[in-house]
Amino acid sequence: MDDPRKGRENQKHRTRQALIDAAIPIAQSGRPLVITEVAAAALVSTATAYRYFPNPQSLWVEVGPRALQVPRVDELTDLASDDPFERLTYAIEKISRFQFDDEPLWRAVLHATLERWLMQVNVPEEQRAPVRGETRAKVTRWSLEPLKERLPAALLERLTHALMLVYGLEAMIVTRDACGLDREEATAVMKWAAHALVRSALAEAEAALAESK
Repeated sequence: MDDPRKGRENQKHRTRQALIDAAIPIAQSGRPLVITEVAAAALVSTATAYRYFPNPQSLWVEVGPRALQVPRVDELTDLASDDPFERLTYAIEKISRFQFDDEPLWRAVLHATLERWLMQVNVPEEQRAPVRGETRAKVTRWSLEPLKERLPAALLERLTHALMLVYGLEAMIVTRDACGLDREEATAVMKWAAHALVRSALAEAEAALAESK
């Protein structure tokens, strides 16, 4: 005899998946996720949709990884080179390529992360849920691994943070909207800025070493 509880669980799974499937093309078009619109596209009542996803942010948690074909960190750090400039070039080119390929969706991701931050503005900082992942930080640290013996730890950490400003999602928005560049020009500027920061850090370390002698 069939267990009715299993049938209900299967139905819940199908309903949840229908909502996610309906949300993906909306997200890929660059439009914000609105629960009522997603519910209509999934042929689900609005009340039911809200039981599964009480707000757009909760839906984004499920939709984002499915809609975005984001490479894993190990796919962004698989270059066989010990040259930090080559590593940075490799990582920036790969990240820029997949972000520009899905630019509307990435802009929607930025919108969702800003909304998530605003929802927590009155929450103590130590209790806030993270609004961004760690991919860029991990890729940047991998790129700079060859410089660990050449740069003081504090300078290496500052360089890591500075590099995270010049590529990735926010850099894509600035180069496209504020600078008016096409994707190739934007990527070239990101690489130039990254290399310039590394050269500056190396020069600073060399100058400090010379002064200490």
